[in-house]
Amino acid sequence: MIFRLFLSLMCALLFQMPSLAVANGVQPKDCPLDEKYLLGLYAGNGEQFLVREQNGMLNVVYRYLPDDKDYQKSNVFSLVKDHYDAYQISETGSLTHTEAGVKFERDKDGHGISCIIGGNRYTRVFFGPEKGNYFKIKTTKSMDALRQDVQNAIMPVQTAPNIAELVNLTGIPGLKFDLRYATDNNCFSAPLYEDSKAYLNRNAAEALGRVAERLSDYGFGLVIWDAYRPWKVSKLAYEALPKEQKTLLPAPGKGSPHNTGNAVDVSLYNLKTGKAIQMISDFDEPSPRQYGGFVGGTSLERWERNLLQQMMSIEGFNCSNMEWWHFDFDSKDSYQLLDIPFSALH
Repeated sequence: MIFRLFLSLMCALLFQMPSLAVANGVQPKDCPLDEKYLLGLYAGNGEQFLVREQNGMLNVVYRYLPDDKDYQKSNVFSLVKDHYDAYQISETGSLTHTEAGVKFERDKDGHGISCIIGGNRYTRVFFGPEKGNYFKIKTTKSMDALRQDVQNAIMPVQTAPNIAELVNLTGIPGLKFDLRYATDNNCFSAPLYEDSKAYLNRNAAEALGRVAERLSDYGFGLVIWDAYRPWKVSKLAYEALPKEQKTLLPAPGKGSPHNTGNAVDVSLYNLKTGKAIQMISDFDEPSPRQYGGFVGGTSLERWERNLLQQMMSIEGFNCSNMEWWHFDFDSKDSYQLLDIPFSALH
């Protein structure tokens, strides 16, 4: 198979991706829908690769390291279109020239379901939201029972020197609120919060306002998915997770940056239409698309994600490698975990 030959010539053909692309230059055009339906993860014959769009062309991003979660260390091969769903993959190196035909097959809805390269078939592995299968957790108990369990939970002893001054984010221009954990539109299928409010440490809130101002020059505003989270809410979420999924959240004994008032989960929306931008992945989506440096998807999706990361970074937020939507502010300073309920805040 073509990939096997490429692996044996790794020194000649190795392609390293940058750790964080900068969103600059002209905003890319969106990928045509018929090609967008082909993008995603394909697997077979002990191999995995992404099909992505880059500068108007489809690429195969071949993963040769099993632990390459975001595909940044993968080899990238361009596809040259012959006709509808038929392409050629070719790579010329100092030692060899290799070429093979590529053919996609679709389901009745037009989504790519298999990719045939050089006679080898690879099956599409859909990320949940691509087919409407959003990530849901089967909680250990009912949420009402879990709330009762955590009512008397005791927070860890606090020794950090700083305490956040929590301020309401309502009223900051350019912010739109889609507070998932205040609704049942989240992975727990139930509200975690008692009220639909969002708070941050004052310094972080002011910085977030400056980010929104910067983004307005590009026609975007900020969607707030989550911000300050009382410690007992984090405890509730952690206890709701089955044992095999406990690693999805920090243990309550350690606490979450959200508990300090210095972490926020954000996305983008279009200022003209008011509609949320369809980003590279959904919120709380456990897939390779969640990673801050994921190289798949479309040029536009990566540009929008990188723009968000760049603007947040300029104003002092640190981008998460694990979740593109998560940002910590002023992490060089240590802040106490807080368990102030929303009802006690203005």
